[in-house]
Amino acid sequence: MTVLLVIVYMTFISLGLPDSLLGSAWPILHTVLNVPVEYAGILSFTTSICTVIASLSAMWLNKRLGTGKTIAISTLMTSIALFGYSFSPTFWFLIPFSLVLGLGGGAIDSALNNYVALNYEAKHMSFLHAFWGLGATFGPLILSIGLSDNNYKFGYRTIAIIQLFLAIVQFFFVKKFDNTEHHRNKSLESSKEAKNIIIGTSREWTSYLAMLAFFFYCSAETSMFVWISTYGVNYLGFDAAVAARIASMFFIGITSGRILSGIISDKIGIVNMIYFSTLVSAIAAFILLLNINSYVSIISILFIGFGFASIYPSMIHRTPRRFGSFLSPKIIGFQMASAYVGSSITPPIVGVIMQKFGYNSLSILVVLFSISIMLLTKIIEVKK
Repeated sequence: MTVLLVIVYMTFISLGLPDSLLGSAWPILHTVLNVPVEYAGILSFTTSICTVIASLSAMWLNKRLGTGKTIAISTLMTSIALFGYSFSPTFWFLIPFSLVLGLGGGAIDSALNNYVALNYEAKHMSFLHAFWGLGATFGPLILSIGLSDNNYKFGYRTIAIIQLFLAIVQFFFVKKFDNTEHHRNKSLESSKEAKNIIIGTSREWTSYLAMLAFFFYCSAETSMFVWISTYGVNYLGFDAAVAARIASMFFIGITSGRILSGIISDKIGIVNMIYFSTLVSAIAAFILLLNINSYVSIISILFIGFGFASIYPSMIHRTPRRFGSFLSPKIIGFQMASAYVGSSITPPIVGVIMQKFGYNSLSILVVLFSISIMLLTKIIEVKK
């Protein structure tokens, strides 16, 4: 189990590596390929749609391949996609590789989250998502080595090689993953009972509420990613350079919060962790709305990230306890699909709302999303 846990941690880092590459490489990539800046949206949309498809197929993949093969094959797919990006002579070659990248990333994400939720303590879920943040941070740093010479290919190929190496390691440990699942499955409900347990019971509609909670969370998180710098300039009154720097406080809050929640989550309990985290983010967003002064605003942004930190990993880890081990691959897949949909469609809508009703709408929406997650969690826990 210790060796598998190391592989899982390595895989979470590798999962984060490609996530921020496109945004970092695009200023040079679009000029090299001679396409408009807005074409990045085509690639991002293609990747997101395929990620949703892979998430919705999580239970099917888990049953046919098992966790080990799913992770190894999917990591290999991301490696192929990244190599493809580095060798593509035209923009249109990037689209099929974006498809492969989305399918691979979505399958890894769902399979890993389900495996950890079933086999490890809650603290590991928080630590692992913090490690994803490390990967997302190191990706642009690796890319930047080549960008100094306008060479985005170096970064893509370096990360592709890392993914390829990891896929080879994962293939060697497929049987260990399968053995872990075999021992766990002995204690599960029979397949016939498990397939029907959710139908016609309170679990059926609470599973939809859980999906809605994931939608709300990723809507709030991604909207903060996209709009916090704009909010800083137009509502808080910072100049653009300062606003960009204070936006980093949000990411610092998330990363540090996940490390801390990994330390304390087993002591205070997952459900209490969700309640506490949503309360912190709601209060911090409300204080940010008041725009008391620059220092309070910066601290508020930090604490919004700090509050957000444990919500996503805690809700994932809670899924098998809410709906049963047999159903967890399917439900986690659907939850993550809901999360990706929220990440894709909500930020543009928030942008329109901010334009129409004012930039302070961002803080108000974060408060509403946080309170909604808290209330949904309460309903799910009462009815499960």
